[in-house]
Amino acid sequence: MTKSIKLNAANTLSIKKKIDNDITKFSHIIRDENVMSKKAKAAGQGSGLDLKSLYNTIQQLRAKRIMLKGMIQYLNMGMTTFNYEDFKKTNYYAIFSACEAKEDITLLKMIKTLNPQLKAQKGKKNIGSTETFSKEKIAQLIHDQQLEANKFDAMLEKFNTDATIEISGDKSDDLKEYITA
Repeated sequence: MTKSIKLNAANTLSIKKKIDNDITKFSHIIRDENVMSKKAKAAGQGSGLDLKSLYNTIQQLRAKRIMLKGMIQYLNMGMTTFNYEDFKKTNYYAIFSACEAKEDITLLKMIKTLNPQLKAQKGKKNIGSTETFSKEKIAQLIHDQQLEANKFDAMLEKFNTDATIEISGDKSDDLKEYITA
């Protein structure tokens, strides 16, 4: 027997809002705590959370948010059933996935890091600050997310080029003057 759950639009939007808030909260923690003075860290300042685990949690929440956006899209189209595997084959999945990858890139670009030249000159132990995500690690994560965004952008480009719609009746003349060959 297949598991199922019924949600109305309000439930779906409420869950999405909670996930939005968690992603925002966790993103701020990573941005604010990636570079901390060793004194502040030793004094127990900050959240005390593992930032790498928190970033992983954000990625899991982004996947859930893509699904919720799909569910909301289906509800808006009057559909009453949602199959995630079928959804993954749609252009909506590509749209929402590209948006999430690009939002992640924005987050990553806002994370402060230690100056690599200063680390090289003084040595990591002599700086007085510590970081979880180095400039190099963030660059790698950005690269990975950009590849993901490129994949979904290519899917969208193919959809935009290949998908057609036929307009029948009197309304078929309304757009003819705007069509370019």
